[in-house]
Amino acid sequence: MPFTIAHVSDLHVSEYGDTFHDRLRVVKRSANVVAADPAKLEVVWEEAGWRVLRERGKRRAKITLVDPDGFAHPVPSLKEGAGVIDPVERAAAKAFRLEARRATTLAKHVPAAPALRHLFEATPRNSNVRLLRAVQAIEESGVDAVVVTGDITDDGAGWELVEAAFARWKNEGRLFAIPGNHDLYLFPMRGSARPRPTHASKRAAWQRFAARVGLELSPCGAWIRFLEEADAVIVGLDSCARPQRRFFRHNGSIGAEQLAWLREVGMTGAFRAAKHRLVLLHHHVVPLPHGVGRRAPSEIGMRLDDARSAAEVFDEVGVTAVLHGHRHVSEQRQPAGSNFTILASPSLTLGCRSGDDPSFWRVELADHLIASRVRVPVQAMEQDEDPQEGMAEALVGSLMGDGSVTDLAAEGEDD
Repeated sequence: MPFTIAHVSDLHVSEYGDTFHDRLRVVKRSANVVAADPAKLEVVWEEAGWRVLRERGKRRAKITLVDPDGFAHPVPSLKEGAGVIDPVERAAAKAFRLEARRATTLAKHVPAAPALRHLFEATPRNSNVRLLRAVQAIEESGVDAVVVTGDITDDGAGWELVEAAFARWKNEGRLFAIPGNHDLYLFPMRGSARPRPTHASKRAAWQRFAARVGLELSPCGAWIRFLEEADAVIVGLDSCARPQRRFFRHNGSIGAEQLAWLREVGMTGAFRAAKHRLVLLHHHVVPLPHGVGRRAPSEIGMRLDDARSAAEVFDEVGVTAVLHGHRHVSEQRQPAGSNFTILASPSLTLGCRSGDDPSFWRVELADHLIASRVRVPVQAMEQDEDPQEGMAEALVGSLMGDGSVTDLAAEGEDD
């Protein structure tokens, strides 16, 4: 039997399952911890760490919903609360809904199939719930390992849910991952993550996750794993190795240090002897169209700046396949002038920008690499562009068009 891998990407899990790609439904929360002064506020409802507070001594007292970490959430309006008149009841109902989909809650108690079906039917757009449904399809595909090519989280929160969802492969030492721009970079828009993440807190969270799943990061941020039973070697590269230059710039770069490291490991006998030499990174090496007859989208704030240098090193060391995510596009290709195959994976929770359902690549490593697309039975969402891409285009305006689509992404910062 051939060794099989599920290539998944762009999970976009978050604390409550909302994403930047679904901006109208991002959970609105205060950036500050609520000062619950008992002289001014009374607790009128409490459950699982959630509280509903009401101002004391006022005829039309303000109602505040506070989560277990002390951050406030807006109370649903009468319309949003399905006509429930009592604002305390509306707030309590919202608390139950959010807590049931919270990453930490789902990680501690992964719901069985009937409960998961109920959660999905009630909130079909929730990325945390969608992830758990997608993992069911991966389980059914019978793969030996799972590789995740970045944007594991939407804004640096929810790592524990990913570990719980892929626990089987994690426990077997067969869960491999690399970070994406959502995992490490900051956004100009306000997300729902609280407290607000920083570059340092995001990278620390990624490094803790990598350690827990058994990935030994080199000083340059890359890692390598040999799979003797598959006659394969897998290399993970951090395409967000360069510090973020601006909030709206999420361009990637592997950097000279990681490429030098890859050259070094690529000269070893074990690497060269492996039949399958796979590289994982997040950003795309080649611009990808959104479907047949469509051009590749603008690369403003999104591309891999050192794509050409990276491709040259991949060919130099004999990489056979490059697996990536980032653009939420599903595609298999062998770029002109290069010897490696590219497998681009769409978002496992949001789907493909072509409008196709979420999917993953089931990769068989035998005499040859054979990849087949497995669709997850969840209708794709209509996705907003990444906020940093939209902001960059607004700033640049009509001065820059899409331009001609080159085969390999151009090098250098696109200021």
